[in-house]
Amino acid sequence: MKNALQSRGASSKKFFAGTTEEYAQKSDASRPKSHLVESEGRRFARHLNRLTISKLEDLEILCLRRLSRHPVSYNLNLIKSKLPEYLERTATVISTRSETRITAPCPIHNGTDDNFHADLKSSGVWAWTCRSQCGGVGGSVVDLHADLHGLSRRSHEAIKGAAEVLGIFDDGESLPTMPPDQRKARAATIAEQARQRRKKERADEITEALAHRRESILEPYLSESWRADFWHNSPVILDSPESENAKLMIQGLYRPDDVLWLGDQFDSGKPRHAANFRTAGQWFEIESLPPRIAPGVFKPGVISRSDSNLVESPFIVIESDDLIGHKPTDDEEREENKRLCAALISLCRDRLKLNLRAVIDTGGKSLHGWYDRPSPEALAALMRIAKGFTIDEAVVTRASGPLRLPGCVHQSTGQPARLHYLNPKSL
Repeated sequence: MKNALQSRGASSKKFFAGTTEEYAQKSDASRPKSHLVESEGRRFARHLNRLTISKLEDLEILCLRRLSRHPVSYNLNLIKSKLPEYLERTATVISTRSETRITAPCPIHNGTDDNFHADLKSSGVWAWTCRSQCGGVGGSVVDLHADLHGLSRRSHEAIKGAAEVLGIFDDGESLPTMPPDQRKARAATIAEQARQRRKKERADEITEALAHRRESILEPYLSESWRADFWHNSPVILDSPESENAKLMIQGLYRPDDVLWLGDQFDSGKPRHAANFRTAGQWFEIESLPPRIAPGVFKPGVISRSDSNLVESPFIVIESDDLIGHKPTDDEEREENKRLCAALISLCRDRLKLNLRAVIDTGGKSLHGWYDRPSPEALAALMRIAKGFTIDEAVVTRASGPLRLPGCVHQSTGQPARLHYLNPKSL
């Protein structure tokens, strides 16, 4: 097993037999020219959030700070219909009251005459007027609360203060009889729900922005020779048959005693499937490997590749079946989707600083990029942009799912999966 992996070095000369000058010219010719002119994609990536994990976290923190200023929205019409209740709760003396009219001493200037008049409008809200020292000023119950407490009439604080006096929350629920502790807990719950709604709305905005500019963001990483680029930069020489490359991948990414699942898609859950769970060292000794692998490491002696049987999830896998905007339907569209996948894999490696371990052409319409599993914070940041790049979130998060090994023949195209890049954990 030690000698199975051949590293780059002196042997890498086999890839180009020309002179050093010719090799330099070839490298320059294959390099994207987008570095000469700042493209729309680069400007967007630079100014929006640069698609770095730290910037995405900063963006979310900023969003949550803004939300905390106005954590709850209120039903204004409901509040404005509660002027009589507000007067009672603020201990205002009411002189006369009917279903549609109220008179009282003005609570704003502490009047003694019945110069405060309120009427119920046809819209169901109350409007008041002070006909004495306030100079004919009037308005709604929110305006009354603002004038009593020296607040701006249009401020959120005025609305919030009136709502708190009335016991009204953002869902329109009035809880005048609820104990204070329960009311406080209820208010905190509603505020959190509002924050989550706004957080989702912000995530949707990011997704929409990325979707509109997806190709321009990926443009600096696009290359017509993406296969050669990955193969040339692979730390391990990949010139063996794909069946051997599958063994190289297992040997390079896993420890010899790691228990791995290999098999067909539904080889799991029955006693006979115990044979599908073997150590990496045992799989390496088998002449012909099964077509699929689950990227996680399992407990010894299990027969099912369920998440509960995982002991470790060392990798995440990124793929997208519809980066071109829809599922590819012919060879030309499949090739273009793979080219965009290659750019996405490079972006995640270079911009998000994810450690790329392997790149597999599935033989269908996409590529699989295998990366070391990042920190929970970094993974959360990746998932926030996943929809914008049409990344398959289930493939990223589920370490027990079956993925194609090199050599696995795709059922739709008849093409085998191919390993284009391998960066082993140890040589």
